[in-house]
Amino acid sequence: MTLSGDEFLRLESLIYRPVSTRPDWLKAWRNEANYLLFLARRASDADDVELLEELEEQAREMADVVEARWRAEGL
Repeated sequence: MTLSGDEFLRLESLIYRPVSTRPDWLKAWRNEANYLLFLARRASDADDVELLEELEEQAREMADVVEARWRAEGL
């Protein structure tokens, strides 16, 4: 099993998205997002489909929040 879920890929692309100015909250958010991806990789290695689905939902929510925040802050 691999981490090929669209939400995981979306989250990963947001982690590495370049920004012209880094807001104070961004470093903490990137750490949280990287940890979620780490947990997803472990769940994938263990073939834990149920946990992987939960983490993908969290990845979706996390990506939605950060995208909305970037739009609101004009980044």
